[in-house]
Amino acid sequence: MKIICGFLISLSFLLTSCNTFITETQNWIENSNIKSSEKLQGHYFPVENGAVKTFLPVGFELYSIEKYRVTLDSIMTKNEVRNEIKRLENMRDMKGSFNLFFDPYTGSTYTINTLPYMNFNRNDAKMLLSIIKHNNNKTSLTANFNFKKITAAFAKNKDFTMFKSIFQIDNLKKDTKAFSSSYIISANKRTFMINLTTPIQVNFDGFIEKMKF
Repeated sequence: MKIICGFLISLSFLLTSCNTFITETQNWIENSNIKSSEKLQGHYFPVENGAVKTFLPVGFELYSIEKYRVTLDSIMTKNEVRNEIKRLENMRDMKGSFNLFFDPYTGSTYTINTLPYMNFNRNDAKMLLSIIKHNNNKTSLTANFNFKKITAAFAKNKDFTMFKSIFQIDNLKKDTKAFSSSYIISANKRTFMINLTTPIQVNFDGFIEKMKF
């Protein structure tokens, strides 16, 4: 649980400057609310040496942190780039594997950490949500960001346990906004921590359902 808390703290430093133009031909965001996950278009990417496959929309590419830095250099200030790279490096240095994906068409960023298995329950999920809110409030006091909770949910069955939260992040200085969707999933004796940042609110549950582990 301590590792998860570190992950949640890192989300508070999430920057919202990656919003780019969304093309009509590559806009998977418009189709994210399709009820049947079977109709979602995308590609599987192996993570954790191929033991896990994450399903992402068309347009996402695997990025190194250095390649991502080059992308950020053209749209962020030096200080913003430094903070964002530090956040990603902290996530990379957590125990387990780390993968970063970026969709240049929508300006969306997806990260996945795979960690040793950690079981958690509904009460733990409530605690995790409290941590997120607390850290968001701290960030708001020192930065021009405003955080608004869109949703938070806990689900459990015999195969998996999942906690999900979505926050709207308003950059008051730049008058822009982004949406941060976070998933913590325990299944098949593994735990996954996923963050998706998009310029528009999306329903990513269908893509999560198509993961293979």
